[in-house]
Amino acid sequence: MRARSAALLLSSLTAWIVGCPPADNTGDDDGHDDVHAEEAHWHQVLSGLPGALLSASGWSASDILAVGADPQDGSGPMVLRYDGASWRRLDTGATGDLWWITDRQLGDSFFIAGERGLVLEYEPDTDTFTGRDAPTDATLFGIWGSSATNVIAVGGDPEDPDTSGEIWRYDGANWTAEDLAGINPDGVPVLWKAWGRGANEVYVVGERGTILRYDGAAWTQLASPTTRTIFTVHGNSERVVACGGRTSGVIVELRNGAFEDVTPAGALQMNGTYVPSMGDAVTVGLEGAVAFGDASTWAVDETSPTLDLNVSYHAAWGDPAGGIWAVGGNIFVDPADAGVIAYYGTTDPATTLTGG
Repeated sequence: MRARSAALLLSSLTAWIVGCPPADNTGDDDGHDDVHAEEAHWHQVLSGLPGALLSASGWSASDILAVGADPQDGSGPMVLRYDGASWRRLDTGATGDLWWITDRQLGDSFFIAGERGLVLEYEPDTDTFTGRDAPTDATLFGIWGSSATNVIAVGGDPEDPDTSGEIWRYDGANWTAEDLAGINPDGVPVLWKAWGRGANEVYVVGERGTILRYDGAAWTQLASPTTRTIFTVHGNSERVVACGGRTSGVIVELRNGAFEDVTPAGALQMNGTYVPSMGDAVTVGLEGAVAFGDASTWAVDETSPTLDLNVSYHAAWGDPAGGIWAVGGNIFVDPADAGVIAYYGTTDPATTLTGG
């Protein structure tokens, strides 16, 4: 049993508790191997970073991006790039927390979303960031796109969890607010993350167990097996998985046309999920909690190292070699700090950080 203080976590659950597809828009076209290879194990890569890391993405096991909170040290939000030999901190030219990065490169760029409508477009070939801010004061907690001219950003105001949810669409030049009045004219709950199989099949999750779906014409609300917060959604051509909870966890999966609760016994709050194109899906959460799930069964991973009480994983990303990268930190304080990166796989990643 992982040691934890429920009272501390409940008192600390604020807006910081928050909790993602290639050419064929199935989440990955890289042919991930099963991360449960016998030789795979957990590695602590970086820890104690000045800012928490809230999301990760990349191209390969040796080319990764991790983005996160602004530690207010004068260098902007934590953005790290890994080249297989070392990690280096990038200067975005922006201030404020960055909550999410697209789970793959869209054209020449990755898109990164954050507080007060902050959106950055990062071009890795030139190592440059360009502001693409959405016209909103809401925090954009999630971002996904089928292409660089069809990007979906979602968010809201955690102080108004029931009616402040927003969805914005970027066409490569302008942002447009999506019409959600057909779901509820008074507003929808805060929305945390978005992921889709393509432009005509997009899922968005949020507070109160909210699950929305876009079919290319309109947004509808799907039946949910939970009323608890759902932080993150991801999938592939066969599966769609979402996770969340408050202190204790919830995992739901789309099966036979409807979402079902598939939470394994003993699961803590799960903030992030990733579903590779092949192999087991993964969720990550409080105090280093991890669960793996195949097409039929989910189980808590008892081999994952327990993190410090106030340090949690916030997101996961799977590389084409089958490795899993988990990022997080102390997401219960402002500014979020104690950034951490862990890796589950068969190689030993570099642990050197420059410019951090």
